[in-house]
Amino acid sequence: MRIIGIIAFIFFTTFVAESQNRRDSVFVLTPDMIFSFGQSYNSWSVGAGFGPVFMYADQSGYSMFPDKEIDFGPSLQITKHLVPAFAFEMQYLQSDMFGQEGAYGFRGDLMDISINGIAIINQMSARPGPVNDKWNYYLKIGVGATLFRSRLFSVGTGDVVQRSQLYDSSNPDYVVLGYDVKDPDKKTSRAVDIVLPIGAGLMYRINNRFDVGVESVLRFSASDRLDNILTGATNDRYLYTSLNVSYKFGDKDQRHMRWTYRAEGMDMFGRPQEDPLTDEIRQLEEDIDIYEANRPVDKDSVVITETLRVIYDQYNVKTIFFPSGVFRRFSPADQLLMGRIAVELNNNPDKTLTLYGYSDTDGEAEDNLELSRERCLAVKEFFVHDLGMEPGRINIVPVGEEDPLSPVSELSPRGLKMANRRVDLVIE
Repeated sequence: MRIIGIIAFIFFTTFVAESQNRRDSVFVLTPDMIFSFGQSYNSWSVGAGFGPVFMYADQSGYSMFPDKEIDFGPSLQITKHLVPAFAFEMQYLQSDMFGQEGAYGFRGDLMDISINGIAIINQMSARPGPVNDKWNYYLKIGVGATLFRSRLFSVGTGDVVQRSQLYDSSNPDYVVLGYDVKDPDKKTSRAVDIVLPIGAGLMYRINNRFDVGVESVLRFSASDRLDNILTGATNDRYLYTSLNVSYKFGDKDQRHMRWTYRAEGMDMFGRPQEDPLTDEIRQLEEDIDIYEANRPVDKDSVVITETLRVIYDQYNVKTIFFPSGVFRRFSPADQLLMGRIAVELNNNPDKTLTLYGYSDTDGEAEDNLELSRERCLAVKEFFVHDLGMEPGRINIVPVGEEDPLSPVSELSPRGLKMANRRVDLVIE
């Protein structure tokens, strides 16, 4: 696990440095650089790599890097990108393997086939896309199988070890896998183990056809027998670090999907992502519709509206009522009402809006006048700041408790109080 930690630290440090450079850079994005399901992109690539294979087994006398023989191996991979951030890959690796510890060592070869998932880190960030339009950083995890042959040998003589030598028994069989136990030079079917690849890498975009990169992937074996020794405390594993070149199939004039920038409104899986403000507005509209559909007809409100028609000599009078002492509280219905008035004024630029503010007779007359003025200002502020109206088209007339609405026989005491805690909105 120490190896994985070192690799992760190196990649993280490099990623932070490149991300800082990217924040200081400005790119002009063209349509072909922005990912969209409505456009076509190259999504397949084939790659080849070459690099060292470090074995970590019971017969390996090192903790990080080999101090004796180092084996190198080639690899091939075919990759399919589903969205810019995620891809699937089939990888093939072939290499000799070697390890030596104390009086014994092992030597053999392996073929590794795995199916891996790839997650591009920078495509998941707050600013998704290639770093500086050239770099991608990724994590890789998968599952596969290793097919191998291995023979245990004596360091002193170089001969293949027999079980009688290793275990102090009379068994003459040789300690081999993938070879005949009676004849260590005769090959048989390869031994097979499950492996779990986990690693990281980076790639650099040369052009629309070629990328280069480097990756380190540690493959964990499901068993402890790659070196023919079964007494170790942990399963065997091997690290493959390779330099890679990949060729991207498709139209040479199109970008590969992994080098595009995710458009606004998409999550990392390429699905549409709605703006939270849009959701809030939609919810508010639904709440208002429900309120309007289910609001009971208030007899007092009907009487007050008819009375106001007489006062202002027109039907185009709207009213916002306030609780006692309150001047900054608007229900969804009040907001809807003011929104409709703002639309009407927008469509009729020659019209203006006058706000007449009233209060009931509770308290001092001077305080009530100020309260009616605050109510007018609160309504005007909503029109200006929330609905974008020009302040010059809105006049306020604070009245206070003067000229109360004349008592009407149909009004209840509660209705009469409500009638004088209001702002009348008159379009002229």
